[in-house]
Amino acid sequence: GLLTSGVEFESLPAGLSLPAESGLYPVTLVGIPRTSGNITVNGLTSTKTGGCLVEVVPSLPRLQLTTSLPRSVNVLAPLSKEELSSRVSLQLFNGETQKLEITLENIGTEDIQSLELTSKMVTTKDKMYGEFLSWELSEAVSQLPLKPGQAVSVVVGVRVKLDFSGQENMLQELNDDGISVTGLPISSPLRQALKARGEGKTEYSHVKSLEAVLNFKYSGGPGKVEGYYRELSLGVHVDVEASVFFTRVSTLPATSTRQCHLLLDVFNSTEHEVTVSAKNNQDLVLHTSECQR
Repeated sequence: GLLTSGVEFESLPAGLSLPAESGLYPVTLVGIPRTSGNITVNGLTSTKTGGCLVEVVPSLPRLQLTTSLPRSVNVLAPLSKEELSSRVSLQLFNGETQKLEITLENIGTEDIQSLELTSKMVTTKDKMYGEFLSWELSEAVSQLPLKPGQAVSVVVGVRVKLDFSGQENMLQELNDDGISVTGLPISSPLRQALKARGEGKTEYSHVKSLEAVLNFKYSGGPGKVEGYYRELSLGVHVDVEASVFFTRVSTLPATSTRQCHLLLDVFNSTEHEVTVSAKNNQDLVLHTSECQR
């Protein structure tokens, strides 16, 4: 109700129910003056019913996380129930590897005595080969306990190797054009025609996405003695673009009946020059939209 001074004033109680996370909520307070004169409104009184039980745990350290990559505004949709401290985004070609350096700084008042790192894939619909995220935590753990104000770095390897073999439409068009038999010189009209076709086909640069969460679990001080810990999570979003395709595989007989020569027609679907290396130290340079055997 209203707190007033001056003439006699009857403040009428106002009851309301505030929904969770409602933000600013308008409330109208009314009353009835009982005599004539001036009324000064000094404020209001309120009574709130209900309550909750809060458990106060022993003191724990606090970590602050920064990365070598800029923060991302991308929201990892499947993680609606998880609170992420930060997010990063990368764009890689299929088969490419990049290092992600994560710096952890102790901004609390307690020493950090234990540190663990785990990861969880969010999107797993695409077939993936090998480990998406890898790291070595032993060097960071060797620097514990981490005093207040000190920092430690963890390098995470991001490696993308997805199955892009579902590009049947693109491979069929290449075979229909007769592109998959021999390497074409830069000035070849056929190669220029292929490049023009590639620029008009969005499926040629098909992009797949990978998402994962890195979770740091740490503890120290009196809270560690009682079994408590904190967690810090980093969301990682990677857009993966196709790099090279084998448009045709064929064989030729060798001198021995137990052996044969394997012939691969390799197509560069990127907008960059690509070097394909074989185990016999032979490098094959492919220009944009070029196919060679």
